[in-house]
Amino acid sequence: MSKDTVKLYQRARAALQKEKVALSKALADAQATAADAEKRLAEIEAALGGTGSASAKRRGRPARKKTTAKRGRPAKKKAASKRKAAKKKTVKKAAKKPAKKAAKKAAKKAIKKTAGKAAKKKAAKGGKKKRSLKEVALQVTKGKALTADQILEAAKKVGHKFGGKNPVNGLRVMLYNNKKAFKNNKGKFTAA
Repeated sequence: MSKDTVKLYQRARAALQKEKVALSKALADAQATAADAEKRLAEIEAALGGTGSASAKRRGRPARKKTTAKRGRPAKKKAASKRKAAKKKTVKKAAKKPAKKAAKKAAKKAIKKTAGKAAKKKAAKGGKKKRSLKEVALQVTKGKALTADQILEAAKKVGHKFGGKNPVNGLRVMLYNNKKAFKNNKGKFTAA
């Protein structure tokens, strides 16, 4: 086996051992919680006076009397297995809760970090509002007639950032679509 494979195996094993420790801890906590709940339940039952709760007066219809002879198949004894299954479910749920909480915390931290970075970037820029291409083109063409290529060069000098492979196309579209803002004289544009 190569050294890389051995290292990967060792890392995976270490990660699994770490997870095993965390899960066993969560399981122990869940079992302790279950034991506390059982103690409290026993105390409550004792306070109520026996295994069942004190009988309260019923309102409405009188209680039905249970018949001793049942029809159909005899009932199977599933009560013990149901209790065991319910106990397993509560232990599993208790083990999952800490993991879910940790995942939520990590997600919240990541969101806060990205929000903080965005705020820092804005502060570093000086909070300047980015001017639109139309505003820049109006500024550049005031009092002079320029072609689209000349407007592009002047806008770059002013500091406007263009996106895309061919920024002249976007500039031309903007110039031809804003007839009220720009006068066109044989391909030379001036601010209206």
